[in-house]
Amino acid sequence: MIRVLHILGGMNQGGTENFLMNLYRSIDKEKVQFDFLVNRVGVFDEEIKSLGGNIYYIPALQNIGQFKYTKNLDKFFKEHSEYKIIHSHLNQVTGLILERAKKANIPVRIAHSHNSKSNKNLFIKIYKKYLQSKILKNATNLWACSKLAAQWLYGKKEINNVDIIPNAIDAEKFIYKEETRKKLRKGFNINEDAFVIGNIARMSYQKNHMFLIKIFYELKKIEKEAKMVIVGNGEEKEKIISEITHLNLENDIILLEDRKDINEILQMMDYFVFPSRFEGLGIVLIEAQTAGLKCITSKDVVPSEVAITDLVEFYSLKKSPKEWAKKIYLHKKYDRENQLQKIRKANYDVKNLIEKIQKKYITYYNETKEKKC
Repeated sequence: MIRVLHILGGMNQGGTENFLMNLYRSIDKEKVQFDFLVNRVGVFDEEIKSLGGNIYYIPALQNIGQFKYTKNLDKFFKEHSEYKIIHSHLNQVTGLILERAKKANIPVRIAHSHNSKSNKNLFIKIYKKYLQSKILKNATNLWACSKLAAQWLYGKKEINNVDIIPNAIDAEKFIYKEETRKKLRKGFNINEDAFVIGNIARMSYQKNHMFLIKIFYELKKIEKEAKMVIVGNGEEKEKIISEITHLNLENDIILLEDRKDINEILQMMDYFVFPSRFEGLGIVLIEAQTAGLKCITSKDVVPSEVAITDLVEFYSLKKSPKEWAKKIYLHKKYDRENQLQKIRKANYDVKNLIEKIQKKYITYYNETKEKKC
């Protein structure tokens, strides 16, 4: 059995985390097993353990500084010399991680880009650029979820050396079912004929929830029975709740914590609204399309690859919340159709991707017998 160590912040609900869990559930665990090195406890931790995976915890770089973080990494790699494949998902911080992995003589060091921009202040941006500069010197393999994500982390010159790995989903789970829609709406006390928009994302600057709430505020002016469902947690949660209260929308917006039944939550929505400031791909848009939902998302900052079907519309963030609301309202009526074949054809079904990923890990591992750091 080959054990692959995935390194990321934590295994909570999120695009990268859901992608990894989709892979993990489907991979042949007699051949490849996943383990995780993270900074915090997550909702998937127990499932990981139940599938035979190990999960280890070290404090985050931003909490303890580079010196202590590097020391912790060195200690971990020394104590766990069994790992021959390190797969880092921490974008720019990946440079530091793979530098330490190389020093520890770990032969396969995969960098994986999941984003297209950094949202920190100037000082942190400069520091992250410094870490980013270490990636090409220390990675043996470059992966990315889209061309935009590849260009951002590795540079345009490296684009031909990057494996573009679609953020695949377990597509069959997301197929629209009318009975699921009725059950969920009844459970959340939402009328069957109410117009429900939704968003599933970490509550952070990147995901632009404040703009989302303003869109809904404008939508309520033209569609009085409208409701909104937001799923997620994050550092801006209190700020978002305050804005909802300020606009007197407490009775019209349902806030949900991170959940494992996102495939069902999508069934009760009528429109998916995703005004992110930047994205590496936006895997939740793939899930929403698979559920047959019309989607509106940010133009020019969300990769065009995400539009697998004609359900996705790109709209500029320079447009006002009122204009976004009008655009949504004008297209609120449509027939919800099964999109499974389109998703599979575009290689976003994990069942189509898993063999390719598994083969890569096995090939990398077999090459380690001859590879030198």
